[in-house]
Amino acid sequence: MPRVSLNSFVPTKALLRGRARGLLGAAALLVADAACSADFSVGVGGYAAQGRVDCVASFPCDRSSAGGKLFAGYQLSPAVDVQAVWFDAGHFKGGDTTPLGTEFGGTFKVSGFGLTGGYRWELAPSWSLVGRAGLAAMRTRFDYANTAFGSASKTTAQPLLGLGLAYAVTPAVRLSLDYDVTRFKVHTTRGPLQMLGAAAQYSF
Repeated sequence: MPRVSLNSFVPTKALLRGRARGLLGAAALLVADAACSADFSVGVGGYAAQGRVDCVASFPCDRSSAGGKLFAGYQLSPAVDVQAVWFDAGHFKGGDTTPLGTEFGGTFKVSGFGLTGGYRWELAPSWSLVGRAGLAAMRTRFDYANTAFGSASKTTAQPLLGLGLAYAVTPAVRLSLDYDVTRFKVHTTRGPLQMLGAAAQYSF
């Protein structure tokens, strides 16, 4: 009966190196595939806002503000995504006149939650343009300057449109200049809300 050497069951160094290279190659492919898919994304941004409010002579009027947004998205294809966004447009000062002709003033506080679909055009290496369209639930609260009257609030469904110029710092990180437009309403005041600012997005 032939003798079997135990050495035949011990992997050689060359075999171990080959298997290690194979495992490392497979891991690299998985990491590359995950990086390329980047289905989900999250982001944060800040901007200057402009809100169209009514003004009266007896109270201060300020139609400009500053705010921020948080958003999360899912990539349906390399060009198409859906995004959920929450934003706070800050506050604006204005007023109105009662049916009896009495002026009143106060502060408008505007925020919203929106869902949009987006399409991305690749302009050049690392540069892209994104157009967005959807709906937003806009909440506006009006705090009277005369605290005896308290406050009033209203939530309405409004269109939400956006345009963004983005630069890909890495395959996972983008910086963008965003312009978003929607509307808000409370009492008889209604008008456009425009937001222009910068955002950072991370995909994973």
